Amino acid sequence: MLVDINLLPVKEAKSLRSTILIIAAVTFLLGSATWLGLDYYVSANTLQEKERLLEQEKLLVQTKMKNREQSTVTDISPLVEKVEYIRGKEIAATDLLQHLVALLPERGFFIKYEYKDRTSIMVEAQFDTLAETSNYLHELTNSPYIKEASIDKMQTTNFEEVNEGEDLTAFENILPRYRAQYIIGFQKEKIKELKGEVHE
Repeated sequence: MLVDINLLPVKEAKSLRSTILIIAAVTFLLGSATWLGLDYYVSANTLQEKERLLEQEKLLVQTKMKNREQSTVTDISPLVEKVEYIRGKEIAATDLLQHLVALLPERGFFIKYEYKDRTSIMVEAQFDTLAETSNYLHELTNSPYIKEASIDKMQTTNFEEVNEGEDLTAFENILPRYRAQYIIGFQKEKIKELKGEVHE
């Protein structure tokens, strides 16, 4: 009996195994490449989206900053206008008062002092004699800082009792007092010149 021994490798089995290995390797490589490509595509899109959102945020922040600056300027503008208005209205009140006091006679003094409006004041003063009331009016009208002055009202004190029939001897050591109310008009620019002057 003859035994048939084939020592040659079986080519079909070898080629089938290598084909399967090649197909598996190619499939793995294609799968890896596809996965890397998709990952890159998704990452690139995500990055672009984040960059777009970042740009929008920057624009939003810039818009808010501009609005805030404008609102700050808008909020400050009325305050600046009010300050300027007040500065425009201010007068050298202390200097004016010192000037008016300097014009008083020795025994004359103020009882009342108030602003009537932006260009005039009312002063109520008391004097010992009637001549001093008119003399003070004369001093006021001759002052270079005062535009006009007039006596609005005048009254005397200590005569009420005499008019009621009281004895005059009670008033021997008491002088009658004269009260005069003056309306004094001034120019604001002229009053500013008083600043720094020293009145004796």
